[in-house]
Amino acid sequence: MSRRPRIKLITIPWELEVPTLSLASLAAVTPEERFEVCIVDLLRERLVMDEPTDLVGITASTPSILAAYALADMYRARGVKVVLGGHHATAMPQEALLHADAVVCGEGETSWMRILDHLLTDPGKVAGIYKDDPVDLATLPPPRLDLVKLDRYSRFSYPLVASRGCPEACSFCFAKRMTFGYRTYPIASVIEQVRRRPAWVRSAFFVDDNLAGDLDYTRELFRQLRPYGLPFAMQVRHEFSSNVEDLHLARQAGCALISSGYESVNQASLDRVGKRANASFYTELVTAIQEAGIVASGNWMFGFDWDGPDVFAATWAHLQESKILHSSFTTEIPFPGTTTYKRYLREGRILTTDYLRYRGRDEVVVSPKGMTPEQLRDGVRWITRQYYSLRHRRRLARWAATLDLFPAFRGWTRSAVVAFLNYREVLLWQSRMVPSFRWLARRLTALNKYRFARDLLRGSNFWSQAHAPAEPTPRPMLASESPFLRQAGAMPPGAEKLVTQAAKA
Repeated sequence: MSRRPRIKLITIPWELEVPTLSLASLAAVTPEERFEVCIVDLLRERLVMDEPTDLVGITASTPSILAAYALADMYRARGVKVVLGGHHATAMPQEALLHADAVVCGEGETSWMRILDHLLTDPGKVAGIYKDDPVDLATLPPPRLDLVKLDRYSRFSYPLVASRGCPEACSFCFAKRMTFGYRTYPIASVIEQVRRRPAWVRSAFFVDDNLAGDLDYTRELFRQLRPYGLPFAMQVRHEFSSNVEDLHLARQAGCALISSGYESVNQASLDRVGKRANASFYTELVTAIQEAGIVASGNWMFGFDWDGPDVFAATWAHLQESKILHSSFTTEIPFPGTTTYKRYLREGRILTTDYLRYRGRDEVVVSPKGMTPEQLRDGVRWITRQYYSLRHRRRLARWAATLDLFPAFRGWTRSAVVAFLNYREVLLWQSRMVPSFRWLARRLTALNKYRFARDLLRGSNFWSQAHAPAEPTPRPMLASESPFLRQAGAMPPGAEKLVTQAAKA
């Protein structure tokens, strides 16, 4: 009597983020009848190292990649097969391969299914760099969110996905390298995600890089979302907000927040980094969003070669004029694999390759041209603390009270919600920008998983299977039973060729 092969899918966030869908998507294409699978978020669950595990898949972004490498080394020392994936591994596959048996580049489903084939037929073949054709999104089952400990995340950030990729190519962004063009899921698949949400979910977050990359698709999606009354936040490019009719359609569908990367009020910076935007229209866009009853959120980046010390005052003036209700601030971080990183490396301007510092906010990892590193760091801290000062947030709260935000709340309850969100953001950004607060916040984040005391009573990360009876050893898998055939004969592109090769072998 023997168990099925066990697979641990591990994510190492560097902040308390929304649930990952990348690992849930890999779990969805992993045949349940062949494998035991669990998903572990290391900020929300204690990792049980000393239990039988046959394959470990780890994903981590650049700031947490060193922790991923250390964990991968520990598992390999125990004789466990390790696969690394994610943005950083895709950008630096040879580096990642020093710590893993295999590295998956880009979208993972097709490569993952090949790895599963190898694990069952010849584990020695789980090796090297995998980079396969993308899967047809229409053939994918919904992400296995039943394996994600959703109750450990916010009830206001339930993850949904409708598309992959972004049609744009900004020099500081890695999205183009991570995905195979902009593609959308069938709308019926998105609606099914909404219908399957737990009853305690209060709002959702679309994890798409750009939900409005295909406007015709997005408009139809909004029409079909409207009957469900689920509030949600989304990320879109700024030009979406130039159409008032689209904004009203989004609001009717439940959109409560629109996040856009405005990046800079310096037009020269926007032009040189491939950001197709006109900063002179930003105030109009923000006004249109908020007058439609949606919170406008802007992402701002500083330290471009065309930025001088005056960029902070200019941005602060814009923020006050536009009355934008939420913003985030960061230095330019040239993540490995981006066009910007390659240029800075060639010019010898990378100040550090300590990936722990590639967190953004006020971390400076490249020597800017128009100011000193200290001016850049202090400027980002200054504008953040100006924007998230109690004085400015009170002014914004009074302004927000005149808008038709958060339709689920009325009267004094709406004012209470606005006040709570305001002061929460003040605390959050103070903890990120004030060095003493940041030291404490990082340590509390690392300790977060110990809030869940019941984990100490469990000896396994495979919760649902921990006490299941042993199962007979599965018979050898035939080529015709490949995981590619999991859906009544439907194969993603390239799968037929791989199955034919396996049959000949």
